Amino acid sequence: MQLLIISQLAHSQINMEDSTVRTTAYWEMNEMNSYQITLESFDIIGLDTSNWNRIDYVVDMKILDSTETNYEVSWTYRDFNLDLGERDSAYQTLVEKMMTISEGSLVSFRTDEYGAFQQVTNWEDISEFYRKGGDTLKSMFGNIPQINEMIDMTFTSYRSKNSIESQSIKDVLQFLNFHGGEYKLGEELSGIINSSNVLGKNRLETQVNVLLDEIFIEDNDYRIVSFSEANSEQLISETELVLKTMMPNATEADIEQVMEEIGVPTNTVENVSVIHGWGWPIFSKEIRNLGSNQKIKVEIRTIEIL
Repeated sequence: MQLLIISQLAHSQINMEDSTVRTTAYWEMNEMNSYQITLESFDIIGLDTSNWNRIDYVVDMKILDSTETNYEVSWTYRDFNLDLGERDSAYQTLVEKMMTISEGSLVSFRTDEYGAFQQVTNWEDISEFYRKGGDTLKSMFGNIPQINEMIDMTFTSYRSKNSIESQSIKDVLQFLNFHGGEYKLGEELSGIINSSNVLGKNRLETQVNVLLDEIFIEDNDYRIVSFSEANSEQLISETELVLKTMMPNATEADIEQVMEEIGVPTNTVENVSVIHGWGWPIFSKEIRNLGSNQKIKVEIRTIEIL
């Protein structure tokens, strides 16, 4: 937090003359901050909720290198705490063991000069890390087929560069959600971007709206919000492709039946963040709703600087 005290006389993203903000990273090599992150998730079916759980952990973010065109950044994960609510004790033991695998894990990524995400740079190390971790867990639980299958499904998002960048680093993407953009106070920006999913990059048209909500000039920070919604027609076709990939022997009738059970798919993300003048988010809250008119998976993630 020391950077928040000394930054007033240095670079600033805030221009009060025209009430604009440019979310830009002014980070220096070896600079580091730690963040408390909480992820709460649950399912909504009709008026009922189920499968509630909460994970708390800390990330140590360090700037490995700073050039005119890029930042090289590392995130180290630690201090995991898990609350699965009223779940079976055997299941809770398995998930807790899975969490221990992530203790001390490292994600390295590159941004552009503004801090906008570009790519994960150690994805092969991450994939191997979780492959070995999965093998360790399987041996620990006696290589029981049902448990092995659960472990494989849990770690499937770490198998490739695309799956890691689209599924496994949602906290990083939330952290950098507004970097690289320029915003005017009270003026809503809207547009369509192509976002990634489990099948690849830039596959899904997404409507995005962004609003610079308030500037706190005395604190050299500002609050900014966004809402995004994926194209519903594309969601249907992409969901069908995912099912065909997961069920290679299924007939068209089988796929149609599963699609009917799934219902009309939806994918929305709300984000509200307070960002300091040096490009360090102070607080961020994101709500993801993924599912259909039959069942919604809700994820609420908060990130707060320590």
